[in-house]
Amino acid sequence: MATPHIHTPRSQKSQLGCEVVLTDLGRYLQVPFVSLAKCVGAMPSQQRLEEMRGNLIQSEILTDDGLEWKDFIRPARMSEEMTFKSLKGIISGILEQVPNCGVSYLSNPNQTPISERQNTSRPDGYLVRASNQTAPRTHWFDIAVPFEFKKERDIKAPRDNEHKIIWSLHNIMREDPCRRFAFGITIEDTQLRLWLSNRAFLAVTEPINCFEDINSVISLFYALGFASVSTSLKGLGWDPTVERIYAGEQNQYKFTVGDEVFTTTRELATYGADSMVGRGTRVYEATDAKGKKVAIKDSWREIDRQSEGEILEKILASCEKKLGAKEFADAKRYFVGVRLWKDVTFDGASDETVNPMVGDEHNSTWRWEPIDLKPILSDRPHLSATGDVPDSGKLSAFLPTQLGIVGRKDTGIPQRVHARIVFDDVGVAVKDATSLANNLSCLSDGLKALSYLHKAGWVHRDFSVGNVIWAGGIGKLGDFEYAKEVDSITSHDVRTGTMHFMAVEVENQTYLFRPITPNLRPLGRRKPHDSSPPRDPPFRMNFLHDIESVWWAFVWIFFYHTDTNTAMAPADRSFDVHSQWTQFQLAFPGAIGQSSREHFFTNSETLQSICDTVLSETCRNVCDCIPHFAATLQNGYRKAEAAYPLLALDRSLLEDMHREAAGYLDGAQQQANGIYLCALPNLLKQKRPRPESESLPLGNQGKRPRHD
Repeated sequence: MATPHIHTPRSQKSQLGCEVVLTDLGRYLQVPFVSLAKCVGAMPSQQRLEEMRGNLIQSEILTDDGLEWKDFIRPARMSEEMTFKSLKGIISGILEQVPNCGVSYLSNPNQTPISERQNTSRPDGYLVRASNQTAPRTHWFDIAVPFEFKKERDIKAPRDNEHKIIWSLHNIMREDPCRRFAFGITIEDTQLRLWLSNRAFLAVTEPINCFEDINSVISLFYALGFASVSTSLKGLGWDPTVERIYAGEQNQYKFTVGDEVFTTTRELATYGADSMVGRGTRVYEATDAKGKKVAIKDSWREIDRQSEGEILEKILASCEKKLGAKEFADAKRYFVGVRLWKDVTFDGASDETVNPMVGDEHNSTWRWEPIDLKPILSDRPHLSATGDVPDSGKLSAFLPTQLGIVGRKDTGIPQRVHARIVFDDVGVAVKDATSLANNLSCLSDGLKALSYLHKAGWVHRDFSVGNVIWAGGIGKLGDFEYAKEVDSITSHDVRTGTMHFMAVEVENQTYLFRPITPNLRPLGRRKPHDSSPPRDPPFRMNFLHDIESVWWAFVWIFFYHTDTNTAMAPADRSFDVHSQWTQFQLAFPGAIGQSSREHFFTNSETLQSICDTVLSETCRNVCDCIPHFAATLQNGYRKAEAAYPLLALDRSLLEDMHREAAGYLDGAQQQANGIYLCALPNLLKQKRPRPESESLPLGNQGKRPRHD
């Protein structure tokens, strides 16, 4: 079977990656210059400012009257490089007046910074850690503040600078687990803007005139220099509770959690850091001081949310209360074990994203501005991220695949708090398992964990192939950040979960299987004066949606892979990898609101034909129940919604649905022995797979052609 080799030049990948980031981000927060500048660090007093101006005059950086930069002239008919070359003397002259300054300025670097993620972009200048300024080549790890310049001020110049500085800030945040936030600076003609990227938002200031507002320029670079005085450089966004260590050719990290220190041994999942705004989740295998293996998750949750550890603690308490002693003991086997969880703190305070408008006299002047870039759709593969959920490779305005919050309307400036949780269980996620039997066993155990969760009165709301791990011969359910009690009347974001595995009702935010017969008043009867049309109940996730997510995970396993025997067959004309990949893209389009997902789930007869047509015979024999599983779910929805607006989500329906779902998975598992999986992108790249054991490091399989 001949298939084309997929190849995308590195420069095109970077360009595509930039488009994805801009599309994903969608907007930034615009604030007054003084509001964001004060977040940098200590501003000079008026007396200190006058002293600095005098020193700059003496150094011939300012003119004798102190009203103009001596060598920095307004953009004229000269190259962009020459126009901004004199900035080095200005910035250096200001930083030299900060005792123990930890950064220095480099302009027009002639080499691309070293990147762990093959980033080929190069800022026009940057503040770099002073301890690394003599290195033969700068690493993105050492860039404190990137700069972008344009000598024009037309419509195109600010937009071009915006895109470039956002890409640079994105690379700093995704490359380095030691970074909590990062500042950036853009100049178009005479207009200087300060940028801030953290996990809650991207912010930019209204511009100042860097030729006329001399005091603001001096104050800004003084504050940046002052923020670098601490050896940890925490004022410029570095994390004093994380230490990078070099183990051979790989970087490892020491994370402090409470009073304990854990040293990473390998990445498990870092794709959460690819999105500029969000949880920024990174997960590592690590060891404690005694060498015991654990998993550690570093993330940023919404400031008004409970931590994952607290949520799991409440789930276990509900299980203990509502399940029998035997069931409770069994339930604990199917939930990941948590060792400890702590919010990150230093200097006696919790590590939270800043709100630049708190206590500010300009508090009413901030606003959200859209990034002017239409959603980009592409079939090209993107940069890889460890542990990501593979998808179709198509981009949309709702990337990455880990949605978290979709369509939430902010009433204020969002804030997040930095948190870590340590798990006792370390294993292989469903998406990374290559043995189909182990894969399906893991999925079945995840369903069992859901059954206990549902009996205890909770819904998970984020079941996916990345949230169930195979550890010690048993599947364990994790990632409880979005779990909530069924009878809870509060909800931060109703449409939660991982895009590929989201129930279609959750995606559409409506009950799709309610009776279609309109509830009309009998003909001729007048409307009572005191009556009003019944209000639809608010949409809430329920246990059926969790079980449908299991179905989507089941489908994903077979449509993203084929068996290795078929993959290695030299000319198997009965299997067309392109046809299966096309159907995978329709089922998992990577975007909210795509009708192909709903059609794929609801049209059972068509689904059966698709399975018969595109899947290999080996896989088809195992997953022949896919359309039957879908039909069972649809019948369950109809039973629950038959008396709409009343919903009949009783214990009998819960038990029936779990029993039937478990039957489908168990039946498939019995047919799966000896079968190993090969991801379709490997075939599209003409790579020959081979069966592998589940002991291989995570990240070696299951990687998707990148988004986030």
